[in-house]
Amino acid sequence: MSPPVVSTLEYVGDKEPLIKPNDKNDDLEVSIKSVHSLSRAALSGKLDTGEAGTTNFETVVHIFKGNVGTGILGLPAAVKHAGIIVGPVGLIIFAIIAVHCMHLLVRCSRHFCKKLNIPALSYGEVAEECCRPYLGNHSKFARFVVNIFLIITQFGFCAIYFVFIANTIVEVSRLEKTVDMRLVILALAPAAILFSFVRSLEKLSYLSFVANVCCIGGLIVILQYLGRNFKDPRKYHAFNGWSGLPRFASMAIFAFEGIGVILPLENESKNPEDFFWVLNIGMGIVTTLYLVVGVFGYIAFGESITGSVTLNLPDNALYNVVKYAYAIAMFFTLFIQFYVPMQIMLPYLLARFKVRRVKRLEYILRAAFMMFTCLCAIAIPQLENFISLIGSVSSSGLAIIFPPLIHSITFRNEGLSKIWIVKDMLIILIGIAAFVLGGYFSVDDIILGFKTNGH
Repeated sequence: MSPPVVSTLEYVGDKEPLIKPNDKNDDLEVSIKSVHSLSRAALSGKLDTGEAGTTNFETVVHIFKGNVGTGILGLPAAVKHAGIIVGPVGLIIFAIIAVHCMHLLVRCSRHFCKKLNIPALSYGEVAEECCRPYLGNHSKFARFVVNIFLIITQFGFCAIYFVFIANTIVEVSRLEKTVDMRLVILALAPAAILFSFVRSLEKLSYLSFVANVCCIGGLIVILQYLGRNFKDPRKYHAFNGWSGLPRFASMAIFAFEGIGVILPLENESKNPEDFFWVLNIGMGIVTTLYLVVGVFGYIAFGESITGSVTLNLPDNALYNVVKYAYAIAMFFTLFIQFYVPMQIMLPYLLARFKVRRVKRLEYILRAAFMMFTCLCAIAIPQLENFISLIGSVSSSGLAIIFPPLIHSITFRNEGLSKIWIVKDMLIILIGIAAFVLGGYFSVDDIILGFKTNGH
């Protein structure tokens, strides 16, 4: 998952904010608009500035930036678990499923926007509306579930970034035998807490720009290295066994969990009638890049590939710069991802405390949640296994399970054919299998990692 492109948030709808800023308070502005959309709207949130919206080309660029991030670095390890033939075939299958689920979510959103005569809905709000005929006032529980999965996913991303950065520092500095990586993660906490106090999307946009430049530059250098070190793929197994498939699925789902950017992008599109084919082109480019990095990375490094292909690069000045560039990118991206759960949680938490200095309490909560994320990274400092765990436990729900479920419920009484229902149920079963089996094997691998390596 990659850093969203940050711009200004749009206040959508005629509902009042949950918390209003005042002259003596701060600029905390939390809209009742979906926290999922709000979070990623960072990506394309449009303020009422008279702009006509994003062009098709700009939408493709945003789709690319919203999907290509740390997940791509772990794809060579994912292909290792599946095999040199089954791996790329599996990536294509998961790409088709992920893109189809994005289509389903957009269709449901458009259906309810037309029905309710409103301009936009978020992921959580779509889930709430689809359950309203059956649950009535309790339909808010559906939005609550989506937000919980989003919070887990975003905190998981942040914890993975901590592990990635610490891994890079230890590996480049050759401190594996002298410094415990968990101490490095802990040492990052004070700086991370200070940056977590940045509450303005405009200011975070500068961090996002630096992160994007570092990622793109690093990816170009990585691709040229993989191309120059291409080997005979026939030396690798076509299929590496059934036990590797859940691990592969979890890491692939983690990479394709860009569904959160889709509704904000569709809402911002200048030509919404073109959105589906624009989405297909954008995700086609993303999938092609995933295949190249995943397959070439595995062929270049074989069974020695780690949870991030950057950690397998040679130990010299050029590639150490690439490693540090990615570490810097992930450090800045951490705070953009951290913005998401804060937008979900802070309004509810702050509303329950009747204190004069809301701003001070907000800072305390931000510091506490960032420290919690850091402690999660310290608890599981295993990059590959952590990626697999987050991919299976939370990303599978957001990217695969929820969209077809919402689609089936939404159009159940509107002539949805049995073929579509069967197809939706099949996708849901695939997501549940990834959730259960991927989660089980990820936890098992984490336990094994503690037994063999001590962390």
